[in-house]
Amino acid sequence: MQIRYHCPTGNCVAVIEFQPLEAAGEEIECPRCRVRHPLSVSETVRREHRVDVCAVCRGRELFIRKDFPQKVGLAIVITAAVVSIVNLRHNFLIAYGALAAAVVLDLILYLIIGKVTVCYACRAEYRGGKLNPAHEGFDLATAEKY
Repeated sequence: MQIRYHCPTGNCVAVIEFQPLEAAGEEIECPRCRVRHPLSVSETVRREHRVDVCAVCRGRELFIRKDFPQKVGLAIVITAAVVSIVNLRHNFLIAYGALAAAVVLDLILYLIIGKVTVCYACRAEYRGGKLNPAHEGFDLATAEKY
């Protein structure tokens, strides 16, 4: 399993990635600021490859989402919209075909892309492990607590 999170040091903006999480020690060093941060990997993660508690902040509230980069999705929508607007006056089929192609591409990506477990408190992301059935999709009310 892989963990990915932002360095909790106030002035550092590095993204820390570590794999395999099951073999992690008690600390991880930030590649940018070189500060060592405590990491508390639970026995469930080590034995069952399933996240029950966040290894970074020890939070127990986690959610599951699709592991899709938002910038790629935005680029697909903007490209389809521009092609559609440009061709709307000249070629009706190309204009609506671009929008239909974006829908089909989005559906294909939705079916192919896996899922990731995310901590509400620190936004640490866990990839490559088994999904915990106790975790559900994103809940705005829970997110507002953090």
